[in-house]
Amino acid sequence: MSDWDIIVAGAGHNSLLTAAYAARAGFKVMVLEGAREIGGDTSCEEMTLPGFIHDPCATAHNLIQSNPLMRENELQLDRYGLKYLYPDPVFAMPFRDGRSITMWRDLDRTCAELARFSQADAQAYRALLSDWQGLAPIVNDEREHPPRPPAEVIARTRAGALGDRGVAIRQATALDIICERFQEQHVRAFFAWIAFMTLHPLDEPQTGMLAFSLVAGRQRFSWILPEGGSNRLPLALARIIQEQGGEIMTSTPENLPADYLAGIARWKPSVTMFAAHYSLDEPPRFKTEAGPMASVTMAGLESIGALQRMLAAFRAGRLELEDPVILALTPTVIDPSRAPAGKHTFKLISFLPYALAEGPERWDAVKEDVADQLFESIAPLTTNLSKRIVLGRTVNSPLDLERRNPANWRGSCHGGASTPEQSGWYRPVEGWSSYRTPVAGLYQTGACTHPGGSVSGLPGRNCAAILLEDLGSSLQDAIHPREKETVI
Repeated sequence: MSDWDIIVAGAGHNSLLTAAYAARAGFKVMVLEGAREIGGDTSCEEMTLPGFIHDPCATAHNLIQSNPLMRENELQLDRYGLKYLYPDPVFAMPFRDGRSITMWRDLDRTCAELARFSQADAQAYRALLSDWQGLAPIVNDEREHPPRPPAEVIARTRAGALGDRGVAIRQATALDIICERFQEQHVRAFFAWIAFMTLHPLDEPQTGMLAFSLVAGRQRFSWILPEGGSNRLPLALARIIQEQGGEIMTSTPENLPADYLAGIARWKPSVTMFAAHYSLDEPPRFKTEAGPMASVTMAGLESIGALQRMLAAFRAGRLELEDPVILALTPTVIDPSRAPAGKHTFKLISFLPYALAEGPERWDAVKEDVADQLFESIAPLTTNLSKRIVLGRTVNSPLDLERRNPANWRGSCHGGASTPEQSGWYRPVEGWSSYRTPVAGLYQTGACTHPGGSVSGLPGRNCAAILLEDLGSSLQDAIHPREKETVI
């Protein structure tokens, strides 16, 4: 008989979260991980030079902030070395025509930035945030529980504060929402860039909510980073598991049967990322109308048209590099612990196809040149970014991201596309979206389950709730564990 009550396959942040709740509820937990280190897409490595701590995949931990895990401090993760940092500005967005928009943590200050382009658009932003307050309780409740049937989702939305307007928002495309509510072209690009940061094509139906939820989250929480690197979250969860007598074994891969792998081949990936990691002698200083600015996060999108061209190229397997969509991150602006004194880590991301027209293997031949072109594209938006300040570089194509972590299937770091047929009630499969599987005693979690990708921890917490319920326990038993009886 096994010495363990629960065996968890995989040590990504969602699996570890499920394991941590179970361990706190009194169950003996074993976690098996195929890689040498835990964390999955929330891991860290010295990718360029010694002493420079890089996040190969996830850097921002934004969505997890509204999870009851953090909102109610359910597992006291701060006691286990997890500390979050809240950059201000949230991000800088320089444009090639010399204009710029900066999002600040202070709403009035952000609105003042928008008002420089359009007073009406600044007011429209306040109206958008007000509408989100009518939608947020419904959406957050959905995300914090197993998915409901589509008809029930619509009925609950219609019964909410926005009524039929809320239903229309859910069914619209995010681009339609943005273009209806905002008129000035720079402002439209600002909101489209934010809405795109879960890597879902904004021209697809049922993406309208992204135009509300992501901007509201960034305005409320900023572009949040764990101090020390992305792996501080899985390390904190591992400490809870081990404190409760659990064990974690790395370098223990799973053997997946052929029919399972065949089923995976039908899963649709999301938009994929290309990432170049740099060690720098100084932080990039982005051009803004208020003067050069070092910022943890930089947004690069010239226009709605540029986003549409990127999506068209992505779908055709072409590289669109003339006017790329960019996310640039310099965590060391707020977290100097990630690099030697006075030095900086820098991650330059664009959104490029895994499936190139010539085949994904083509990436091995072109990725260094692509990284050069992206670097040269962003440099004019700064006052100092050049090869002069580069100390080292490592480039990861979408193919490399899959090689790094098999869970990044087809280069997708967000657990696959969140299209209507792969969302909610249908994620990952209709009839089996409650974290249970057809195999008794086997449960599933992670980005391929509801509510999907990004560092939210919600798949892990939701799975823990179902697992513990089936075992005659509950999340409350984990949140408020009983004191162990002392035998005299």
